[in-house]
Amino acid sequence: MSSKKVRIALALCAVLLAGSARAERIRHHFDSDSAGRPPGFFDAVVWGSPGEADWKVLGDTNPPSTPNKLLQTLDNRPLGSIAVALRRSYVFQDGTVSVALRRGAGLAGIVLRAAGEKDFLVLFLDVASGDARLSSYRGGKATELAHGKAEIDQEWGKLVVSASGPQVSARWNDKPLLTATDPHPASGRVGLATTGPGTASFDEFIFEPAPAR
Repeated sequence: MSSKKVRIALALCAVLLAGSARAERIRHHFDSDSAGRPPGFFDAVVWGSPGEADWKVLGDTNPPSTPNKLLQTLDNRPLGSIAVALRRSYVFQDGTVSVALRRGAGLAGIVLRAAGEKDFLVLFLDVASGDARLSSYRGGKATELAHGKAEIDQEWGKLVVSASGPQVSARWNDKPLLTATDPHPASGRVGLATTGPGTASFDEFIFEPAPAR
């Protein structure tokens, strides 16, 4: 085989491998992390208003995946200061993201299509009342895209967000929560988020990018 054909074959293999990586299902149950320490493979950042944040893996009596959960431990954070734990090394535009959230007090949810601290989507669920709001941040300015109401009737529940081009939808415990149109769909990182007072508990964080077209 000529050197040119070898280069073409290697390039095609690289494209196929990249596509496979983008379509890989990524799961974090936090049970392999050391208790009392930040989770591995995540970057902790604070967006919006200034504020502190503290992410730790801790044990719990009955999380969806025993024995650990992920907790943002500070309970007096200001509203508008978004604490984010971003998954390292992956870019996400279309696909499905899910996480288990524990009933409590505060706002917790999912960040996706995060191109930077001023450009991202975030879905926050009030884990006491069930109020849910999906917002788009562009240039640091927030626009609410949709809102819904979840029934918080269990210790833990499952939040799922699906994105395909401009279409974004969410479910809570397999029931429709909201649908929206993202006017600026873009690739970005994905992660977990909380804002305002109250601690937030997470488990079983899973995301699966759509296969490359």
